[in-house]
Amino acid sequence: MLSHIRVQNIALIDEAEIDLEEGLNALTGETGAGKSILLGAISLALGQRGSKDAVRDPSRAAEVALLFTDYKNEVKEALEEMGVEDTDSQILIRRRFLSSGRSANYINDAMVTQSQIRKIASLLIDIHGQHEHQSLLNQSRHIDLLDRFISGSGKELEKMARLFAEYQELEKELSRFQESGRDRERLLSLMAYELSEIEENTWKEGEEENLLEERKKLVYSEKLKEESAKAYQQLIGEGREAGALDQLDEALSSLNRVAGYDEAFFAPQIQTLEESTSILRDLAHELRNYSEEIQADPERLSEIEERYDRIQHIKSKYGKTREKVEQYYQKTKQEYQDLENLDETIRRLGRKLDEAKKKMGEQAQVLTDMRKEAAQTIEKEITEVLSTLEFEDPVFRIAVDEAPVGAKGQDKVCFMIRTNVGEKVKPLSEIASGGEMSRVMLAIKTVLAKQDEIGTLIFDEIDSGISGRTAQSVAEKMALIAVYHQVICVTHLPQIAAMADVHLRIEKTAVSGHTVTNVLRLSEEEIGTELSRMLGGAKITEAVRGNAAEMKSLADRVKKELRSKV
Repeated sequence: MLSHIRVQNIALIDEAEIDLEEGLNALTGETGAGKSILLGAISLALGQRGSKDAVRDPSRAAEVALLFTDYKNEVKEALEEMGVEDTDSQILIRRRFLSSGRSANYINDAMVTQSQIRKIASLLIDIHGQHEHQSLLNQSRHIDLLDRFISGSGKELEKMARLFAEYQELEKELSRFQESGRDRERLLSLMAYELSEIEENTWKEGEEENLLEERKKLVYSEKLKEESAKAYQQLIGEGREAGALDQLDEALSSLNRVAGYDEAFFAPQIQTLEESTSILRDLAHELRNYSEEIQADPERLSEIEERYDRIQHIKSKYGKTREKVEQYYQKTKQEYQDLENLDETIRRLGRKLDEAKKKMGEQAQVLTDMRKEAAQTIEKEITEVLSTLEFEDPVFRIAVDEAPVGAKGQDKVCFMIRTNVGEKVKPLSEIASGGEMSRVMLAIKTVLAKQDEIGTLIFDEIDSGISGRTAQSVAEKMALIAVYHQVICVTHLPQIAAMADVHLRIEKTAVSGHTVTNVLRLSEEEIGTELSRMLGGAKITEAVRGNAAEMKSLADRVKKELRSKV
């Protein structure tokens, strides 16, 4: 659900904050007040390309922020894939842009790309306007719309996509072996060389680190010998010069001479000093032994460097890690065996391909059967809804025809319609009228309402060109959809506005010589005034107010009845 909208410095909107709720949220106002600007701002936030002219004051940034709450698990999974934290089950989508055209996109304060914004948006919200019919005009999308009606289609589609991917992989593998037969000997020779090279230069876990440590000791052997000998001399002393241990012995003697005068204090001090002296004496002997034993060994250093270089060479050719080199080795070994027995390999892959094709065909048929069965029910339901939306004897058909097998099955789907008596049923793409298409989309959305996973639906003046009984029918369809989804509707029809759970008025005013658009949430009394304006125009009489009150009362009864049936 879209809970909150904040718009700053866009077109006529200086700053606007809007709280929305579940159910039907209606936006009304005079023509030109800025309703389209508000929806345009929402589209900008959701990844639509923006114009630098949209920035109201070029001296500061423009921003749109949308807060979504109460969304499906698939949205959380998409966020996780992007590496975006799901903060308190809220999604805050923000877009900031400058008059220069530069912009930045954020989800929960994590910077993201526009394509990532659009991916999340497609799971959260569906915007449908009078001129936005791509999903209906594009026949390739009809199969997706039909599948959204079918309960359980998601798992069957996932299975189909997996089987199709497996089939394609087998097909590529078989083709590769068939083609490699012409160059079999060269490939076998190359793989044999690679296997031999890896086998001769395998290394154990931790060997690289050990080689580097030993190399470092050999490279700096003279320095290590010199400094360890110097440290030994500094502890033991050299010639007549006293070392650190001599000084510690003297300190110990001094303490022993006075220990009897304060035994409680000096006894533990003397013990600590004796232990420290003993430890340092052992350390001095270890330093001497280390200094005497360490030797430069150019031959061993050369062996180490050669071995280390060979390991790096293998890694550069076959994998960046020991594990990846091992994976490459096992894969190549299997391919070598397959190529060595090429005829049997081709026969085996052919059998696997036939089996995969059979499984794929069976799964495709499952989807076909589901689609054809669902299509019969959906055709009837959509036709019934269309008959209440000012179409004369409408007929809606869903053609499910055979197509080449793919990730979605073996079907091509086409939505077809007859909108007037005497006409032939024809594809939706041949409907020229935007108003007709809007009503068709409304009918589809009405029937789809229970199955559709998208939480928020926006309708931008979908009521254009209708009136009278049809307007009431459209209003009731909107109310029905709002039982299952949050609906945001920009409308000029009082019948739809009367059905609203939240009524927002968009108005344009002059402030300090500038035109500003404001969004106001209306009280019960203000709703009556706005409905009267929509019914009666400039002059609002008592009769108009009475009609508005009656319309609102009727709408409340219809909503109550609809919700009681759910």
